[in-house]
Amino acid sequence: MKEYSDYIQTTRTYLKRYNQFKATIENLQDDIDGLKQAIEHDVAAPISRYGDEPGGGTPELNAVEAAAARHAAMNKRIAEAQASIDSISRIIRKVDRALGALPDEDKRLIVGHYIDRKSWRQLGREEYLTEEWACEKARRAVKEMSFTIFAKQDEQQELRFVFFE
Repeated sequence: MKEYSDYIQTTRTYLKRYNQFKATIENLQDDIDGLKQAIEHDVAAPISRYGDEPGGGTPELNAVEAAAARHAAMNKRIAEAQASIDSISRIIRKVDRALGALPDEDKRLIVGHYIDRKSWRQLGREEYLTEEWACEKARRAVKEMSFTIFAKQDEQQELRFVFFE
């Protein structure tokens, strides 16, 4: 079972890899397109055989069977790539929704540091904050994002009401 801090660290990892996720999706989509084109252009017509050679019974695949095996392998690779795209796209959508739920200043800090790779000092100057306060605000924003992404509540901060009779 994941601890609360694991969700925060996972959120940071998602943010740091955000641009990589987007590039990976584009590359996987290119791979899928290439595989689909390969399947379309891979036409295997049966070859006529003449002579006294007995047909069948050999362990080798004929041209049609070999093409079918290649197509099956390519379709499997397409399905795996599509599953990866779907999984990564879900992460990106969750991160985008969590960023959208933040106040503008917090969003600029998070995007600036984790996605655009700016320093806290630079972001502090841009937002008219001290470096320490920019870092602290972003830390709190990442925590809020982890709530949104993983739908988990911090047990220590969760309000508990106990009613005595």
